[in-house]
Amino acid sequence: MSERQSFYFFDIDENILHLPTRIHLLNTVTGEERAMRQHEYEEIRSYLGVPGLWEDWADPPARAYREFADGKDRHGEEYFWRDIRRALDTANWRGPSWKIFKYAVLKGRPVSIITARQHSREVIREGIKMLVDAGHLPEEPNYISIYPVSNLDVRDELGPHLTTAGLKRMAIRKCVEAGLDKFGRNLPHSFGMSDDDLKNVDLITSAMLEAKLDYPEKRFFVISTNRRRHVKMEILPPHKDEEKLRAAEDAYYG
Repeated sequence: MSERQSFYFFDIDENILHLPTRIHLLNTVTGEERAMRQHEYEEIRSYLGVPGLWEDWADPPARAYREFADGKDRHGEEYFWRDIRRALDTANWRGPSWKIFKYAVLKGRPVSIITARQHSREVIREGIKMLVDAGHLPEEPNYISIYPVSNLDVRDELGPHLTTAGLKRMAIRKCVEAGLDKFGRNLPHSFGMSDDDLKNVDLITSAMLEAKLDYPEKRFFVISTNRRRHVKMEILPPHKDEEKLRAAEDAYYG
């Protein structure tokens, strides 16, 4: 017989793990390539193609994000597995959500991985298994689902027309539905997801609010692991006026 469950959803990069995966920029004039870490890229991406220091640089997706997809480096090693191996040789590989992730694994909680990476589910699962083999986890997570939302097959599942943010929101909803299907829809389950990026926290909050509106008897939590705002928030039912507004919007947009 099923019993009440606490479900945990996690992103990978800068959440569970700090990985040395690089983004490759292309100089559109000289053909030169320049690799940088994700946090460095986020600082300059809005300047690409804009008059100034980065005006000749671009980030063509197939080239720029190749290390975030299935593929092998020049030594024949899978990018994701290589970066986990390299990270584990450093002192700071644990991300801000690592403790929560490890707790969920230790307690056998149902876990979902939701990431913008393009890897296949199999490559991600084998990468997480490396943490078990290295002795950092006692066993593999009790997976409900794995959603690398930029993977082409996964995009087709979720909606190929959606943006990355839309894909993540849809994946969160799919994970909620998968958990309810497996463990019972009539039990008072709870669902939580953590992230250190405040933009992603807002996205998660929006997705959890949608789920709360559909399942008001369940509990939904958003955990911000950002250094400036480390909080756990429960999503509460909206005010009656907000429910009326949502109903009106649903009717208008069909």
